Amino acid sequence: MSITFLSHPIHLPDFFKFDREYLGKQESQNEDQKVFHKDTLEVSQLSKNREILMDKIKHTVVQSAASLSDMRAGILKEIREEKGQYGYSDVVNACGLSYARLYSEIEQRYENEQYYKVDGTPLTKEDEIEWLDIQFEQEVAWQKSCARITAQGQVIQGNIPEMPTEEMEELEDSFYQAKDAYMKLYRENRRAERPLVLQSYIFGNSQMYQILDRLGNLQERVV
Repeated sequence: MSITFLSHPIHLPDFFKFDREYLGKQESQNEDQKVFHKDTLEVSQLSKNREILMDKIKHTVVQSAASLSDMRAGILKEIREEKGQYGYSDVVNACGLSYARLYSEIEQRYENEQYYKVDGTPLTKEDEIEWLDIQFEQEVAWQKSCARITAQGQVIQGNIPEMPTEEMEELEDSFYQAKDAYMKLYRENRRAERPLVLQSYIFGNSQMYQILDRLGNLQERVV
């Protein structure tokens, strides 16, 4: 092979011949390596993104509007299976215990973890406690409404002379007293590492429960 240098042809030995095919292969291999490296990075990033997504799914909390009422219903079911029936005092205690148990679950979740809403935005412990408070308020309003409707039915049927208005208001106060009492018990039990279980607290006066339980019994007989 010959090349020209300063207008003079120069002959090179065979081992100086440029192997264009070899250079082409090297260039092609280099491109393949670049593509492989790029694909590897993309796969690695996709794997990382998948791990992040799976972790978010694992730590996503669906804020149910029925979690407190469902827990209350489960507690009352256990009472009925054990005693054969339950009264308004049991309902009040079950609501207080349900609030405290759900509160404890929230606190346990946020000890070392971050959780998210369904839309992917961060969810805080304060958000969940606020939602729990709303659930409790709705539960109390629902229980009071059920008692009032039952009482109205008994008044219409002539079974009782008038609406027990005072007892209705006292019933509402009893739910919030139960909430405070079970939260106090939860904090005490947490320090002592004891489980949180149902108590036989009496909030308000016993006459209120007698009147409300009598309404419930009358309603069951009518139905």
